[in-house]
Amino acid sequence: MKKIVFYLLSIVSIAAQGQDYPKIAKELQQKYKDSEAAIIQSTITYEFVKNAKVGAKIIESKNEKLLSLRYNYLIHQTEFYDNNSIIEEFRAESSLKQKAPDGLRSCGTYTNEGDFYDDSKFCTHQLKLKEVGEVWDIGLVKIINDPKYLTSIYFQEAYPLLEKKITFIIPSDIEVEIKEMNFPDFAISKAERTEGSNKIVEYLVKALAPMERENLQRGLQYNHPHLLVLVKSAVMAGKKVNVLSSPQDLYAWYSSLTRQLQPNPQVFKSTVAQLTKDKKSDEEKIKALYYWVQDNIRYIAFEDGMAAFKPDEAQHVFEKKYGDCKGMANLTKEMLKAAGYDARLTWIGTTRIMYDHSVPSLAINNHMICTVLLGGKKYYLDATEKYIPFDENAERIQNRSVMIEDGDKFIADKIPASDKNHDIDLRNLTMKINGENLEGKYTIELKGEAKKDFLYAYHYTKNDQKEEFLTDFISKGNAHVKTSNLVLPDMEKREGTLSLECVIKYSSAVSSFNNEFYIDIDPTKIFNNWVIKDTRQSDIDFGEKIHKKTIINLQIPDGYSVSHLPAKVDISDPEFSFSINYALNGNTVVYTKELNIPQGIIKKASFSQWNMANRKLTKAYEDQILLKK
Repeated sequence: MKKIVFYLLSIVSIAAQGQDYPKIAKELQQKYKDSEAAIIQSTITYEFVKNAKVGAKIIESKNEKLLSLRYNYLIHQTEFYDNNSIIEEFRAESSLKQKAPDGLRSCGTYTNEGDFYDDSKFCTHQLKLKEVGEVWDIGLVKIINDPKYLTSIYFQEAYPLLEKKITFIIPSDIEVEIKEMNFPDFAISKAERTEGSNKIVEYLVKALAPMERENLQRGLQYNHPHLLVLVKSAVMAGKKVNVLSSPQDLYAWYSSLTRQLQPNPQVFKSTVAQLTKDKKSDEEKIKALYYWVQDNIRYIAFEDGMAAFKPDEAQHVFEKKYGDCKGMANLTKEMLKAAGYDARLTWIGTTRIMYDHSVPSLAINNHMICTVLLGGKKYYLDATEKYIPFDENAERIQNRSVMIEDGDKFIADKIPASDKNHDIDLRNLTMKINGENLEGKYTIELKGEAKKDFLYAYHYTKNDQKEEFLTDFISKGNAHVKTSNLVLPDMEKREGTLSLECVIKYSSAVSSFNNEFYIDIDPTKIFNNWVIKDTRQSDIDFGEKIHKKTIINLQIPDGYSVSHLPAKVDISDPEFSFSINYALNGNTVVYTKELNIPQGIIKKASFSQWNMANRKLTKAYEDQILLKK
């Protein structure tokens, strides 16, 4: 990252000395081979203006100079907005006299494969990059009519950035707090001054690499520099009016939306009665209703965003048989209430959100679930998580703070986290040598998140591809592994451990020379050569606690003895651990491997430790057992 910053700063210096844009473009073109353009300069101003209805509105003005790094290449310049904002102006004009006038912008509703997600909208211009060094001058004016909807402002863009200035113009009678997030690793300067009755806050950054979309990426908030804007209050007619000054204000606004709901339980009353009629205990009845919503309502995964906070009516979700998290939570709640249970809507930010409920912002919650209060205990029900058992929670909501509706107030709580032994992928192999192959029995036991993820993937794999999916899951992509006589359990069962059994043939695992056997015992070398690139921007987020254990019992052929067992591996770090152990038990070699990432996260600060540990693990995988006659 430091090398990239130094390089970009040198380009900034060249740009400051003159306007040789073709030269700058060719320099950047060599460095950023995947970037179609670069941003020479970006200036964004957020002006806060009083609004009698909601305390304030915000005028966002953006001017950007976009430098072409390509010949005859089409790109789209897109701006997102929602029902609480308006794009008043969006134009672009290039140094080669190309124009994308405001009136020719293309706008629409944000969709994904035809499914409606939230009330996000977009406007876009198609720009043609004619020549390397061409400069597009882009202007935007957007009005944000409700200040709650200005939340996070990121410094990085999709393209390399030479310079960016973000300015806030804040009247003295509008209270705004600006939280600076992830600044230490970036050279961002700040200046404040007063002009009349306005406070001016300016941030300036130079030389930023483009924001990369990466595999196993953690939420953007954790690693990328940004500003969290909290509009707390405004003075109207001499009286202070709260916008979002506290978590209670945030809950009051959420509650104002849910109070508008008009449930009609008659629509699903007969279904509730049918599902619970033969159930004797409260737990059995709650399970029946919870699992019915999981199984029968299709989840439409709304994008993380600010809009669409009001749940759909429960009866509408029931009739349509699809909904987002809010609609599914509301249906779960109303069906449980119809059965006589104390069920409540609950707001939560998943692990993609770095903030907690101490921050009064729409940015802290991206999910909704249902909470049942029964016998002095809270049961958290997330019907979007297919195949998760009652009284278990997905990793993405564990240890997360929640707001549970409770009339005019809310109940603050935190969902408990499971321990590492609850989520496990345990593999047992009992094998013998047969020529160049290892053959024998293979069993896999899955619990917790590992089981849930397997069931989800299995059920959402097309029938004609299920065999391929199972083969790949068992072999972990090792082409030398073949399976037969596969025995599957009840794939609809949520509770308990899921077990698979099969016969395995691990070919080319044995080499023989002069009455010696060299044996590669492990067919599933998880994390083999799994080195993290030093250019990666985001923490690694596996989305689950990683606990993988493999036990292999290898029978020693008659007449042979062990000449060499590989050395023990024992690597321990606060964020991960690897262990491999070989033991001789009579005429059996016992191989035990255990890989743990207790939080499912590898932070950027730990990448070098991970890479060193991974090289040791990879080297250990290469060592082989030696048997002699």
